[in-house]
Amino acid sequence: MITEYKIVCNGIKKKVIYHFSDSHLTEYDSLSTPEETEKAKNAAEAWERVRAHFALHGGEPYGEYEKRSPAYHFRTLLEIAKDGDALVLAGDTFDYVSAANIRYADECLAGFDKPIAAVCGNHESRRAIPSDGKLAEMGKDFYVVRLEDINIICVDNSQRIVTAEQNKALEDELSSGKKALIVIHVPIVCEQNERKIKPSGVYFQFNYENCPEENHEFIRIIEKHSQNVIAVLAGHLHFSNYALLPGNVPQFVSSQAIVGNINRYIIGDADELL
Repeated sequence: MITEYKIVCNGIKKKVIYHFSDSHLTEYDSLSTPEETEKAKNAAEAWERVRAHFALHGGEPYGEYEKRSPAYHFRTLLEIAKDGDALVLAGDTFDYVSAANIRYADECLAGFDKPIAAVCGNHESRRAIPSDGKLAEMGKDFYVVRLEDINIICVDNSQRIVTAEQNKALEDELSSGKKALIVIHVPIVCEQNERKIKPSGVYFQFNYENCPEENHEFIRIIEKHSQNVIAVLAGHLHFSNYALLPGNVPQFVSSQAIVGNINRYIIGDADELL
C-alpha cells in the first residue's frame, strides 16, 4: 500500500522520495548452510504471526496480498520506488544480517539507479554490514546523501541512543542552511503521538524516560534548525504514524514493509504540488 504525502517546501525543485522500513528479510539460498537455512525458515515462520499482530494493533489491512513473502514485498516496493528521486530505508531491512540476506538485497538493488539513504534498525549491526554493495553506507553511524537541493541525513539511533559526535555532525549539517530530511529508525515521541506510541513500551521510543541527555540534545538541534528540516523519517513501530515534533517539524513513520507498505513524499513549491 502506498501512502502519499505532499510537503510544501519553497525553493525546492519538485522531488519524489520513497520511504519504507521493517522489511525483515529472512532469506536463504543454495549457498546457505543447513544451519543458516533452518534459522531463516524459523524466523520467517515467526514473522507470519508477528506481522499479523502488528497489522491488527495498528488497525491496518492484513489480507491475502499482505500475507505474501517479505522477499516479494521488498522486490515489489523497490520497483515502485524506481520512479522516485531517492529511496529511504529506515531500518530493519534485514531481520538479521546474513550472507543470504545481503545477496538477496544486492540482487534486487542491482538495477536500482537512484540514491539510497539507509540506516540500521535494531535487528541489524553496523559492524555486520559489508563495506561494498548498494547498502554499504548502512555501516556508518552518520552520513549524508546529497541531492541537488536537499540533503538526506542518516543517523543510526537503532539502539535508542545517539552520541555527542552524531549530534555535532547533525548540528554542522543543519547549520549549512540547506534543506534536509533526517532519517532514523526509532521514532521521537512528542505530545501529538505519545498516546499511540507509549502504550507499546520504551522499546519503541527514542526519548524514553531517563534516556541519555544526548537523545534530548538531538531533538533540541532539530527544533533549533527547524526552518531547514523538511521532515524526520522513521520506522520501527510497524504501524503508520504522523506527528509534529517541537518546532513544527513533521515526523513520518512508515508502516511495516514486510506486508507491502511504502510512503511517497512529493516535495516542492506549492504551485508544483497542485
